[in-house]
Amino acid sequence: MENEVQRPLADFPVNIWEDIFTSFSNSDLGSDKLKEKHITLKETVKESFMASRANPIENIKFIDTLCRLGVSYHFEKDITDKLEKSFDCLDFNQKIRQERCDLYTVGIVFQVFRQFGFKLSADVFNKFKDEDGKFKAHLVADARGMLTLYEAAQWSTPGEDILDEALAFSNAHLEEISSRSSPHLAIRIKNALKHPFHKGISRIETRKFISYYEAEEKCDSTLLEFAKIDFNLLQMLYRHELACVTRWHKEIEFESKIIYAKHRVAEACLWAVGTYFEPEYSQGRVLLANVVILLTALDDTYDAYGTKEELELFTYALEKWLPEAPNGIPDSMKHLYRTIIDFYDKLEDELEKQGRSGCGFHLKKSLKSTSNGYMQEVNWLKKDYTAKFDEYKENAILSSAYYAIMGVTFVGMGEVAKLDAFEWLSSHPKIRTAAEIICRFTDDITSYDFEHKREHVATGIDCYMKQFCVSKELAVHGLFNIVSNAWKELNQELMRPHSFLFPFLMRILNLSRIIDVVYRYEDAYTHPEFLKEHIVSLLIENIPI
Repeated sequence: MENEVQRPLADFPVNIWEDIFTSFSNSDLGSDKLKEKHITLKETVKESFMASRANPIENIKFIDTLCRLGVSYHFEKDITDKLEKSFDCLDFNQKIRQERCDLYTVGIVFQVFRQFGFKLSADVFNKFKDEDGKFKAHLVADARGMLTLYEAAQWSTPGEDILDEALAFSNAHLEEISSRSSPHLAIRIKNALKHPFHKGISRIETRKFISYYEAEEKCDSTLLEFAKIDFNLLQMLYRHELACVTRWHKEIEFESKIIYAKHRVAEACLWAVGTYFEPEYSQGRVLLANVVILLTALDDTYDAYGTKEELELFTYALEKWLPEAPNGIPDSMKHLYRTIIDFYDKLEDELEKQGRSGCGFHLKKSLKSTSNGYMQEVNWLKKDYTAKFDEYKENAILSSAYYAIMGVTFVGMGEVAKLDAFEWLSSHPKIRTAAEIICRFTDDITSYDFEHKREHVATGIDCYMKQFCVSKELAVHGLFNIVSNAWKELNQELMRPHSFLFPFLMRILNLSRIIDVVYRYEDAYTHPEFLKEHIVSLLIENIPI
């Protein structure tokens, strides 16, 4: 039956990784000697951090370095307490607005405060404007200052015109500035232009910054060594998790039984590391990677395999949560259905045992919403219907699958994620909608050409073009603006007072960052060669100490 039916198969690139990941084991989790060294260095770094508090501005610069080296999570409470006091201190706020406080310093202070949810006013940059209201021309001579201005502007929220101007001003000059900067600063500038720190995957940014920091004249050798060991210890843990996910993928026989789908085990693990990198989320990363693999197969089944009739049966069964796969669908789809049902049922049982009753219901609800979004696209395709843009946007939030991914991400946070977290998520908070828009439309832009090589539902670009009678180029520009505004809305939701607990908001931010890295220039999840460098640096090659 599968061979006789005409199917909208996609020519997905094959898995580029060999089975080397199954060789990673518990023995790779780090020597006791290395762990002891890590503990000793951590105490020394904490002493340096506490000592720096005598000078509030230098203390914030130290915090910035800890963040960029990827070790701030060890001192999070101390950092938050310190920032809270400085934020409320009138003397401190006056000091950063004084003339002698340069662009580099103000840019760093601004970023650090916003990174931890303190909405420092953007008017701190007013003093860098001339009488005509434009940024002063001489600022271009300050390479580090221009870089911090550019990265500070990434934290823009709705209505902050000065940050839009700062972004345009810095963006216009940084390429030329990099050509006359020191080699390591030039590389840093070019990487920031490609992916700003705020929108990058944390571990990727950490690996890059360690190399920048090592080339700095004022590099703190103790802090550098601590960051390197910390990175390597975490990498060993990620390798173990990757081996677990690889073995699970083999056990469920996806590669042999669902041959039409993308198989992206390493890439799914990268997704999980990007969502939460800290050691306490190890089980959450394994769970999330597994779900990303399941959702990838589900998406490809609707998008590049099933017929309308088969998918209607599949969707109905999933909506009713029938224990058995329906008749009338191919064996491959039956295998997928049984795997999904079994996975989510077991997960719900586990949550019940943990005292997190009701959470499993919301996970299943999010999965059903995703499949209904996929099914709507199938119906539009078969009717050759190009939806109105707002109509597409409403469904695109479902078909982004990010509601389902967010829910599973919450599960991985442990017992702090109780029923109230899932109820909040299901209430469509602004930060969830912003992340879903970022996901769907960033993907639409970069996957447009590949998807139009075959029969495919009208995407956001097609719907925009038709409704507003514009060219593809203008439609892409329109979607870029929508994504840019969604980032501003997301940034606003990260500022205090928060609509929900900050760690949950951070998960949603990190999921949005993954989209920016994976889809900004290419559909790198479909074409994994574009993610190879990241996977090698985060999961395979350690940092020499």
